[in-house]
Amino acid sequence: YEKVYTTYPYSDPNPIPVSTSLYPYFRYDGFTDRPVQKTWKVVELENDFIKVIILPEIGGKVWTAIEKSTGQSFIYDNKAIKFRDIAMRGPYTSGGLELNYGIIGHTPNCATPLDYLVRKNSDGSVSCIVGVLDLLTRSNWRLEIRLPADKAFFITRSFWYNSTPISQPYYHWLNGGYKSSGNLEFIFPGTHHIGHGGEYASWPVDETTGRKLSFYEANNFGGYKSYHVVGKYADFFGGYWHDDEFGIARYGTHDDKAGKKIWIWGLSRQGMIWEDLLTDTDGQYVEMQSGRLFNQNSQSATFTPFKHLGFSPYATDIWTEYFFPVLKTRGFVTASDYGALNIKVENGFLKLYISPVQSLDETLEVREGEKTIYSKKVKLHPLKTFVDSVRFNGNEKNLCVSLGTNLLTYSTDPEYNVLSRPVEAPQDFDWNSTYGLYVQGKEAMDQKMYPLAETKLKASLEKDHNFLPALIKMAELKYRNLMFPQALDLAKKALSIDTHDGAANYYYGLINLANDKITDAKDGFDIASMSVEYRSAAYTGLARIYLSERNYRKALHYALRAIDFNRFNIDALQLQAVILRHQKNYEKASETLGTLLSHDPLNHFARFEKYLTDNTEEAKKNFFALLRNELPNETLMEMAVWYYNSGCRDEAEKVLSLLPAIPEKEYWRAYLTGTKAELKGINPDFSFPFRSETGVVLEKLLKSQDDWLIKYHLALIYRDRNRKDESIKLFMSCGDQ
Repeated sequence: YEKVYTTYPYSDPNPIPVSTSLYPYFRYDGFTDRPVQKTWKVVELENDFIKVIILPEIGGKVWTAIEKSTGQSFIYDNKAIKFRDIAMRGPYTSGGLELNYGIIGHTPNCATPLDYLVRKNSDGSVSCIVGVLDLLTRSNWRLEIRLPADKAFFITRSFWYNSTPISQPYYHWLNGGYKSSGNLEFIFPGTHHIGHGGEYASWPVDETTGRKLSFYEANNFGGYKSYHVVGKYADFFGGYWHDDEFGIARYGTHDDKAGKKIWIWGLSRQGMIWEDLLTDTDGQYVEMQSGRLFNQNSQSATFTPFKHLGFSPYATDIWTEYFFPVLKTRGFVTASDYGALNIKVENGFLKLYISPVQSLDETLEVREGEKTIYSKKVKLHPLKTFVDSVRFNGNEKNLCVSLGTNLLTYSTDPEYNVLSRPVEAPQDFDWNSTYGLYVQGKEAMDQKMYPLAETKLKASLEKDHNFLPALIKMAELKYRNLMFPQALDLAKKALSIDTHDGAANYYYGLINLANDKITDAKDGFDIASMSVEYRSAAYTGLARIYLSERNYRKALHYALRAIDFNRFNIDALQLQAVILRHQKNYEKASETLGTLLSHDPLNHFARFEKYLTDNTEEAKKNFFALLRNELPNETLMEMAVWYYNSGCRDEAEKVLSLLPAIPEKEYWRAYLTGTKAELKGINPDFSFPFRSETGVVLEKLLKSQDDWLIKYHLALIYRDRNRKDESIKLFMSCGDQ
């Protein structure tokens, strides 16, 4: 439905291309202190226990979640939508769960419309699925927000895949906003907290000052606070407002989400000004965040154990989290998808509290060492808090509590779940060694800091020109920068050192494919497939080559092998669907599209393929219906390039025909038809080509057509590829046009 919110809108999109890692996105520079009453699209999921509000036009945020019996929000509910210049592209608004996938926080899509759909599921639950194509990494991310019919939690399920044949930066944090008032305690199991740069200190008590940092009010010193809590094996974190007898728990397995962070604006004026800047009537808030890595590491974290991570070619990541309210438990010591448990020893009594989120009929047991001191069969119902007590004068640091068979477990042993993972790098590690410089180069690539990466990798190779990891990484970088001859020389040198190296063979295959040396490309991918890390990606590359050659039998063989080793390889599934359609096996093709949509309900390719097969206005309407994001032309352009890369020119031209008159469409039309680009009357505002494939097209067009716009756009791509001198030369050659 639609709902009117008091809104402080953003405006003034900047038509000048940025010269940072944010390219090809543009910024919004207009902000205001004058509110308007603006209508927004709202998706509401509700059962008997909780209500979840989602705003798909504001980054797909879970705007709030409400516990119905008390009417309290267990996720911060900002009554005003107050955009401020905080995010990568400018606009950011506080409240709810902010979705961050890509290269850094407050991502390009955190305040803009996303694609979304709403559905009822066969198990009685309801879902809203939001997602978008991230242009910085050319990866696609989806978040399913699912509310079961009979449970007091909602589930978020992330599905994120790298759509490219090269490694991409990898960053994800789910940032939850929560109110700060009410004697808030942060319930974050750990022994240390680390900063963005990897620096560390004790947790939950600051051992130098004695401050109990796990209470919000105890942080009334200094400025902003970022606590990435580590040191204990835990599947949960949360908060409890003791004055309200109310809490929030977030559960997700440690392998899915090891990172847990607290963000505090600061209780001084430096931080508290944001209460007025970001809210009207709802007071200050904090953030409790979950991440795939241990911290939101800055560049300086390179010199600590907390490195960045690359997203492997065609890789897919999936993880699940649960969010739920906690009622009248005086805090909690553990939580799972069954509820939250608290245990206290006071005045000669052992006191037990459980706030369940689903119905249970289990045994609750407490042992002191090997001795059972409490055992009771309990029937629990969602959000009906269980409280009991028993006399106890034993050792309160030797208790174990269990509900059922490991549904909820806790030990009071101070060493319970403490980890041995180091938080400090060796003091004598030489960061200027061949390996140290290589690590810095790789780290820079994983942050989309490609100019710095080139500097560090070059320095590594100057120390040892045969250092294999740096040779391969530099070959990958040169490939990204469209410098294919140099990339090939580096890959061949790597193979001359180790002819079976998986990464060297994989990038040798990719680079040869770019150089139209198809036999060598097949050879590279063939040998790369022996490496588990590159197997699925190599088979995907082979499937694409054979599809381009119309060798459908071999193309299908390799697409299926790619899926065998990664059943969530979206690119390979798309290839499979196309191959089957070309073989006129429409039934199997339809089954494959069904599999695609079961993994990724917002997959636009699958709906376009149905349109190609059905060729009806209804199928065309269904395809366009879910293109709801801010930049739908980029979604279409990405699809056209995908078909072209797969040797499907007819399909590429059909997608291009659906685009309005934008420069990139005209470049591709001219290239595919062998004609000149007709650029008169085309508006170049907000036209920022960035794809490698478009760069190659522009290079070829420029050989036969001297036009300032082609040179300008190729210069933008060269600048983004760290080819500064060539970029400047092209800019200058435009003269005053």
